[in-house]
Amino acid sequence: MRPRLLARVGLALLATVGCEQILSLHERSAGEGVDGGAGQADGGAACVGKFCQLPDASSSDAPGGDGGSGAPSCPPGCFSGTPTNDVEFFNACTNSSCVVFDNCERLGLCDGAAPALLSPPPVEAGVVTEASVPTVGCYSASRPPPLYMQGSTNFTPFVAAMSKLVTGNTIIWQPTTSCAGAAAGGFGNTAMTNPVVSSQNAATFYDQSGNATPCALGNGPHAIDGNSDPTDIGESDVFSQSCNPAWIPGTAPYQTIGEYLGPVQSFVFVTPSASDQNVISAEAARLVFGLGGDEGRSTPWTQPNSMLMRAASTGTDIILSSAINVPPTAWWGTVVKDALTMTNDIVDTPAGNAEQTIGVLSTDYADNPMYKTGVNTLYFQASGQNAGFLPDRMPTTNDKQNVRDGHYAPWGFIHLYLALSAGGQPQSQAQTFVSLFNEPNQALVDATILGGDVPVCAMHVTRTTEMGPLEAYAPAFQCNCYYDKSVNGSTTCTACGGSSDCPAQACNLGFCEAN
Repeated sequence: MRPRLLARVGLALLATVGCEQILSLHERSAGEGVDGGAGQADGGAACVGKFCQLPDASSSDAPGGDGGSGAPSCPPGCFSGTPTNDVEFFNACTNSSCVVFDNCERLGLCDGAAPALLSPPPVEAGVVTEASVPTVGCYSASRPPPLYMQGSTNFTPFVAAMSKLVTGNTIIWQPTTSCAGAAAGGFGNTAMTNPVVSSQNAATFYDQSGNATPCALGNGPHAIDGNSDPTDIGESDVFSQSCNPAWIPGTAPYQTIGEYLGPVQSFVFVTPSASDQNVISAEAARLVFGLGGDEGRSTPWTQPNSMLMRAASTGTDIILSSAINVPPTAWWGTVVKDALTMTNDIVDTPAGNAEQTIGVLSTDYADNPMYKTGVNTLYFQASGQNAGFLPDRMPTTNDKQNVRDGHYAPWGFIHLYLALSAGGQPQSQAQTFVSLFNEPNQALVDATILGGDVPVCAMHVTRTTEMGPLEAYAPAFQCNCYYDKSVNGSTTCTACGGSSDCPAQACNLGFCEAN
């Protein structure tokens, strides 16, 4: 059947033949017919970059739209109705690029049964190197009052963007982990402490232009000691319960802890740009990171020392663990201390080792123009999904369409945790930061886009638990048009100067949107 043939030829031989040759082979199979189901297109594959993809019958760029006369063609056998569960969201007909990973052909998993996980070998103790503490103090009476924050290393680009908006405070940010950030928000130890070993990161303060200066903690007005200051806001890429099931904000004994949901962040499997790989399935990633390559079955990713992972307390590991059904503490591979180091390790991989190297990142780093030419983001095919998708509609776009409409599974909200006053409000030093999340505003949307994330007002799906079931979502304030214009440079929406320009709609951030 043609979809199977596309998977066999387009994936198994991609490293050895050109895209045009693969396309020609596919076209010669056109007489085989299609059994894909509702909405599947009937033409030959198209060559997009170095990828073969099914034809696009749609002329619309709207997320999930079918603006053409026929339904969009990805994935094979696409679902043309209104999605009500994950499998239907994953397989809804779309105009996005998609690539099939054939679990039966490549992994021998033809009946859907997944092999049992294998315990990773004990982690060898590395050389402990003493950290170098910056000489500049984080606090200075000459700067606006300090706002101390810690959390996921993935949050750093967003902090830099937000520092330009928080004019009443100097943000002092320390990259730790998502679970350390949640704990610092009131569930555990709230201290921010100067690094002792090189695997820990120093704090940084940001000026009002977003410029970062590494600094030494312990000299603030409420310093715990000469090395530590208390955290005002703890940031996490995951729900606090993902770190500890008992950490439920607003319930005993955590009645005074508040939680604020921020933008949406997606997570990806990546390879060096010299790699010929372009797609991975949840089942393949499970063999890689849950079985150490399963004795070669997950070719080319079979060498644990070339499998780069994050620590079990990081949002990257927790989100992707759910996506591939491997506990955060059971991954095989080499632990990399933060997102920036992971990015540099991928970019600096020798060409001879590129094919077997695989890592994990948040898209704010994977899509960063500074690194994008050296990082190859893999299409991800979730369990129950008929093809793999990127977070974006195409390799050349930056619209996060597939995150926004439910085709791309590994994503989560940014969470802010902090102590509340007796009246249920944030403490004064945190108020200026979290107040930006209380109501839609262009400044927050701009900072979100600059930080590489998706504002909630541009989402079409939502979740209420970590990697939980997808639900259709239409926020009260929508910013799809503004977001599309910002990331794509254009939009088909009608520009507006006020509500009178948008009959039966709202004028949101300069464009007519649904109410």
